[in-house]
Amino acid sequence: SRGLGDVYKRQGVYNVEYQKKLRKKAEFKALQSQVNPHFLYNTLSMMNWMAIRSNQMDISKVTLALSTFYRTALSKGEDMVTVENCIRNMEAYLEIQLTMHDNNFTVEWETDPEIKNEKMPKLLLQPVVENAIEHGIDEKEEGDKKISLSFKGVGDDVVITVRDNGMGMEQEKAETLVTYQAKGYGLKNVNDRIRLLYGEEYGIRIFSAPGEGTNVVM
Repeated sequence: SRGLGDVYKRQGVYNVEYQKKLRKKAEFKALQSQVNPHFLYNTLSMMNWMAIRSNQMDISKVTLALSTFYRTALSKGEDMVTVENCIRNMEAYLEIQLTMHDNNFTVEWETDPEIKNEKMPKLLLQPVVENAIEHGIDEKEEGDKKISLSFKGVGDDVVITVRDNGMGMEQEKAETLVTYQAKGYGLKNVNDRIRLLYGEEYGIRIFSAPGEGTNVVM
């Protein structure tokens, strides 16, 4: 029994050392998560002042937007953010997209101030808005190009709608977008994430018609 006790003691020492290593590894990862964003923000701040000194105001605007985008996207490691945070994140993202597109589209906002402090999963909207730009208005050759974002409280729910007045598509095709596994983080991932968190009755609905644009309701 003494031999068995020695084994348990050795295992106990091993487990303690192993737990210490795991804790140190977790602490190092936590440190990394703090250092990298600060380095990024400091670098972007430096770039902003360099742009201002050179009177390159477009570069300054994009640099500030990129800083805001990453600050709100990382959100100090939190998985859930406020609706207000999500709106600020999308404002920064669209500021960058507008600059990349030579301001060839407009953005309309409709926000309900009563829901600004409601919590929602972060990084839900970028794939939806990116789709609206790349597959909606970018393919439209004539006429004004517009994206509309709406944030509303409906009963106990938050309803977010992204509309574009792009080329649109057949409704049957639109409904397959939430089941199609894209290479990156696409609409299916967003839909699956919402359902996992809130239940099968929640998620994404897409409404579209050729030549009439697309509405994505979350």
